[in-house]
Amino acid sequence: MPPDNRLVARLQLGLFGTPRDELANTVDGEVPEWIERLYESYGTTAEAAPASASVLALGESLVYRLRKLSMLLKKMEALGWSIKPRRWDLLASTDLDEIEAQAQLEAAGVWLIARQHAPVDKEGNVRWLHGMLP
Repeated sequence: MPPDNRLVARLQLGLFGTPRDELANTVDGEVPEWIERLYESYGTTAEAAPASASVLALGESLVYRLRKLSMLLKKMEALGWSIKPRRWDLLASTDLDEIEAQAQLEAAGVWLIARQHAPVDKEGNVRWLHGMLP
C-alpha cells in the first residue's frame, strides 16, 4: 500500500465517443482504407454513404477498438490496476505514480492502446487524472 498523501496514477479510459463524432469518423475527411472498401462493396463512397453503411462501418470499428481495450484492461488487471466503470468511461487506478505507471504499461506492450483511449492535451500527451490516494 502506498504511503499516505502519495500521488497515484489514475487514467480515464473512454469506450467510445459521442454518436455524432463516431459516425463522423466513418465519413468525414480521410477514412481508413477498410471503410472505403466497405463503402465500395455497397457501391458508394464515404461522401455519399447512406446512414446504414456508416453505422455498419462504425460497428466494425467499435468491435476492433473494444477488443483492443479489453486486452489493455486484462493486462492492467494482471498488473494490479483497479478498473472501475463510470457513467461514460472507465477509471483505471494503480498505486504507482504516473511515470512508473506509464513505464509499466510500456513494458507490458499496451501503452499505445492506453493512449488511444485516454484523453490527451493539445500536444498529444495523455492527461492523467490527478489526486491523492483516498
